[in-house]
Amino acid sequence: MDVVSFPAIRLYQKGGPTTRYRGPRRAASIEAFVKRALQPSVQDVDGQQLADFISSDDYVFVAQLQDKNDNLDARFRSLAQEYSDRYSFGITSSNEPSGIWCYNNVDESQHTASDLDNANSLKNLLHLCTTELIPQLTRRNEMTHLSSGRSVVFYLSKKEADREAYAKNLKRIAQRYAEFLKFVTVDAGEYPDMARNLGVRSSGGIAVQNVHNGQIFPFRGDAASPDEVDQFIVAISEGRAQPWDGAVVEEEEEEQEQESRGNHDEL
Repeated sequence: MDVVSFPAIRLYQKGGPTTRYRGPRRAASIEAFVKRALQPSVQDVDGQQLADFISSDDYVFVAQLQDKNDNLDARFRSLAQEYSDRYSFGITSSNEPSGIWCYNNVDESQHTASDLDNANSLKNLLHLCTTELIPQLTRRNEMTHLSSGRSVVFYLSKKEADREAYAKNLKRIAQRYAEFLKFVTVDAGEYPDMARNLGVRSSGGIAVQNVHNGQIFPFRGDAASPDEVDQFIVAISEGRAQPWDGAVVEEEEEEQEQESRGNHDEL
């Protein structure tokens, strides 16, 4: 065992390969990983099963092959061999021209491979399709997301359910500003200092960081309201929102609470 790389999750199959889990630390994601590992890297899918197969995983790749297309078949299987621990792959036959599709069931989008003669077309499709609108920031991907050249909208919470609900509710807003803003969720327990560094409560919240000048804009509204978040982003872009002055949120609130209690005692 490679103890240096712990903590890690690996699936050991009797008489088979050892597969390392590379996804988020969520029960549903780990369960899906095990399910994929117990299936062949590429599944044969007939027409009647196609709809069920497309909806069976977060990311599903389907190769529709006309007659015998050995080259495309081999390239698709090679891609599946490399990524079948993370995504599902299926092949179906058709009288229509050959094509390869990816179904992103997380963001409810569909993508098609273009220029299949290009050796990089399948990898390009995979990257395009599996890039989440609002990914969760992890130690593994933080450099990619934080160096995208776009300002970052952070949502911090210790609760997985809250992070998932936020990502679902804010998809429309994230799509609208995708050219300029990178939305991410953050497990506040995994990044214990980030809330303080962004001027939000230790329990979590939203903050926007301007990648060009480093200014931070903590959001004090309802994080569950896409309209309020949208209005906040517009206010920042129009210069109507003031950047954070570095004051610690909990200390300010505690002082206000103490002052309120003191006034009440005097009455």
